[in-house]
Amino acid sequence: MLRIVDELAGRGPLRICAHVPPPGGPGDLTGLRVLLVADVLARVVELRGRHVLLGRTGPGVPSAAAVGIRPSDADGTPDHIADMLGGPPGVHLTNRAYEGGGGASLQVAEAHTSVSPAGLEERDPLAVRLLLLSHAHHEPTALRAEALDEARLTLARWRRAVADWAEQPSMPMPMDLLRPVRAGLEDGLGTPAVLDLLRDLETDTDVPAGAKFETFAHLDRVLGLELARETGRPHPAGAPA
Repeated sequence: MLRIVDELAGRGPLRICAHVPPPGGPGDLTGLRVLLVADVLARVVELRGRHVLLGRTGPGVPSAAAVGIRPSDADGTPDHIADMLGGPPGVHLTNRAYEGGGGASLQVAEAHTSVSPAGLEERDPLAVRLLLLSHAHHEPTALRAEALDEARLTLARWRRAVADWAEQPSMPMPMDLLRPVRAGLEDGLGTPAVLDLLRDLETDTDVPAGAKFETFAHLDRVLGLELARETGRPHPAGAPA
């Protein structure tokens, strides 16, 4: 398990290289998942104040931008990426054991879906991101249509709740709840625990609305689910207040 605090601390930018595998057929989301884990890793490191540069080998993934994955800073061979980024990557992400030299490596398990490309396009693409983040990156994952629909509804509910909480006075985040999930992110990219915290926090009557807003907004800097995008917008007609 990659321990970010132990292995990635240092000065200067952290260079990350995502090695995207060729598509394995219809419904193969493994390449997208490799890029997503690299994106989350970059966000966690940047949350600690260190700049990150991203490289990518292998084919492009057209759906990556829609899923909130930022573009790479360099594409091509490992040598070309090292030249473009000003040094060799410190972390390599692959879907199998990394055979190159230098740097730490993080293996990302396969991901597939039985939903057709057209069916995926009909859903909020960030529902795919939410569902992938709901599983540990080292566990194989299959995304079902029902789960994607549930993820879409969860995102809609959270975005509306965050918008409502934003109208209340700001309050400090509950650090006793936040500290363990932050540690899990830094030690092993534990996004499932982060999402579990948000689910619990949503209905926790002991936490003020302003503290909920601050916590959701803070953790979304890693999750990248655009949870605050409804803030300041009126309720859609017919939507529950």
